[in-house]
Amino acid sequence: MTTASPLALYLGRLAPNSRRSIRSQLYKVANIMEWPLDKRDAMFHQVDYQMACQIKVELIQHGSSAKSVNRAMSAIRNVVKVGVLMGLVAENQLIQLSAIKLEKTSQHQGNPLNATQVSELFAYLAKDTSIIGVRNIAIFAVLLGAGLRRSELVALKLSDLTLSESHLVVQKGKGNKRRTAFLPKWCVEHIHAWLLLRDYDTGYVFNPVNKSNRVNVNRGITTEIVYLLVRNMAKHVGLATVSPHDLRRTYITRLLEQNIDLNTVRLMAGHENISTTVVYDKRDNKVMQKAAATLSYGASNVATS
Repeated sequence: MTTASPLALYLGRLAPNSRRSIRSQLYKVANIMEWPLDKRDAMFHQVDYQMACQIKVELIQHGSSAKSVNRAMSAIRNVVKVGVLMGLVAENQLIQLSAIKLEKTSQHQGNPLNATQVSELFAYLAKDTSIIGVRNIAIFAVLLGAGLRRSELVALKLSDLTLSESHLVVQKGKGNKRRTAFLPKWCVEHIHAWLLLRDYDTGYVFNPVNKSNRVNVNRGITTEIVYLLVRNMAKHVGLATVSPHDLRRTYITRLLEQNIDLNTVRLMAGHENISTTVVYDKRDNKVMQKAAATLSYGASNVATS
């Protein structure tokens, strides 16, 4: 029986989209380091402190962004961690890798939409009453009403929906985590409108629609279709370079603007760590000014001369 490598075991526990992305990023590291093709999979769990520092420098010199560098280094640490658990690597090696500092990234990346922009977007989408138009507005409703990642949206099946109780289940979120996403009434209504036209009780929730307005219920849409749909629809209302993930940022930011506590937002977004949720917080100084203005200690709130 052949034992799987730490790299294979690590990649195997990731969701499909994450797996492809991380594998590509790690193989980029292997190419930069000029590791032999027949040995590269076995090289990752052997990365020690000195080699990790070299990898980080090489990635930066090859033009990788701070976020990409951090993601690659995190993936390498995770592979080494699997190696430790398998008894192939000394635990001290993992401790040393953990000492490598992250590259600083901007806290305000991305383009969350404000409430007016979201309203304009839905108004534009509502103009198309064709079957594909009804599908498209339902897609936007799920992205903005449940904050799903596009990989989570395309994986949704009808069996994951419980519209009578206003929720859906994400079977495999980031890190293969399962979670329940609760839906606002308007989101449920858009999904229901699409399902009435779709007229089938199994398969993926969102399907391709051909030029004859026939729904291919045997297939789901792809993440690429979602990406292009969001970009194109946003451009029609004057919003440049909006991505599906920006709609997720919008969802998280809007919850925070409505004073939902940070941990609840973390759970709704499917974040494992609250620090990830904080990065998505796009509220500006006006929110802090408003919070300061409303701060009160009751009877002690008396000016003294």
